Amino acid sequence: MSKTDHHIGESIPTHVDDRWRRHFALLWSGSALAGLGGMTFGLAIPLLALFHTGSPALAGWIAAAGMVPRTLLHIPVGLVVDRRDPRGIMIAGLGGRILCVLLFVGPVLLLDAPVVLLAVASALHGVCSTLYTTAGSAAVPHLVPRDELAGAAAKNQARGDATQMVGRPLGGALYGVAHGLPALFEALSCLLALWASARLPRIRRDRTESPREGLFRELGEGFLLVRGDRFLLLSLVVCTVTNALFQVVWLVIMLMATEKGLPGFLLGLILAATGAGGLLGACLAPYMVRTLDPARMVRLCSWAWLALALLLLASERAGGGWPTVALPVVWGGIGFVGAHMNVTVTTYHTRNVHPDLLGRLTGTVRFLTGGALPLGLLLGGHALEALGTRTTVVLITVIIALIALCLTVLRLRTTGPGNRPSREAPRPAIEAPSPGPGGPARLPRSGSSAPGRVPEPGPPPS
Repeated sequence: MSKTDHHIGESIPTHVDDRWRRHFALLWSGSALAGLGGMTFGLAIPLLALFHTGSPALAGWIAAAGMVPRTLLHIPVGLVVDRRDPRGIMIAGLGGRILCVLLFVGPVLLLDAPVVLLAVASALHGVCSTLYTTAGSAAVPHLVPRDELAGAAAKNQARGDATQMVGRPLGGALYGVAHGLPALFEALSCLLALWASARLPRIRRDRTESPREGLFRELGEGFLLVRGDRFLLLSLVVCTVTNALFQVVWLVIMLMATEKGLPGFLLGLILAATGAGGLLGACLAPYMVRTLDPARMVRLCSWAWLALALLLLASERAGGGWPTVALPVVWGGIGFVGAHMNVTVTTYHTRNVHPDLLGRLTGTVRFLTGGALPLGLLLGGHALEALGTRTTVVLITVIIALIALCLTVLRLRTTGPGNRPSREAPRPAIEAPSPGPGGPARLPRSGSSAPGRVPEPGPPPS
């Protein structure tokens, strides 16, 4: 049994229990505000570029400037998060996002500065957002007891789905009132999130010693973790492939809706179904995750996605009003099942991976699953053009069926060496204050074998 498989402290005193809940509430609410602000900002930046230049190509390049750093920097950001206090990184990321608005977007709005500043703002905003979100994910197992990690993962998943549902309409509404309102909303949201992050306890000391391995070995630690744990490897492959496939499904739904003459409002409702399905799935996922082991959950999710792919295939062949009913069910079902998959995998990460490696694992997972998104759109567009809608949907269904069959035949298990730390156990994460009379000095970190690894209450998924 690895060091991260032990956990100490089965019972938690009431006052400690209240403190971890308060700390997680601060983390969750700050992340919700930052996510909402980032969603409105990401929508407004290309719209501003289009307004000032009239060039759709330039607007697209500026939007891409924010996506590229977010994809490429996940792995080095994960290393930074593992070597520094996640709380400090969250504060730095939020401060950087505020500076992006003040130094680069503000001059374009108020002083008619060159539009190229929007590209700089988009790129730096992507970097700062990656810092904040990766550090926030790495902080969860420090702030949350082991038995509550599934519920915490579900709440984070629900937060992401709700942000997707609300953020884009809110950004469009704010931009319609005044072009500068989304940027102002982003700055205010980050300011409130920064206040919430500053109220968190210090999670762990910064690691200032030089790594025993080389830098490239440190950067590749997430890949080594995945390679050494069969469940991590296969679940990552499933998530990466299905992320790419679902971008093709998104294109198929857009094309089918256009071909069948569905009104734009109805198309918007269909595309919003994934957020609603994900939110519902996140509410139900903790029960399933506590009841079934992670390997079985991944298999069930793959078979459920196959059923939805078959429904999409049937709706493509059907006529009349059938697609109007089937398309939102398919797209919402994909979000519903995806929420269960994300909660399952995130809970496994936080329960079984050493906290000082979680940032690199998170960066590796997001690098691969996030990189699958543009690849899926690119390949999907060419497939639809060359093969047509029906053949493309058949191909999607076959690939998902092969995934489900492979997972069933391979009998995916959750036992593996991937959760073993590659170096000595780290120092205590947070120094708790001196205990009061009869009170505990600190709560051991859930899932850790070393006492005193949890936060001072007294710590996971394209």
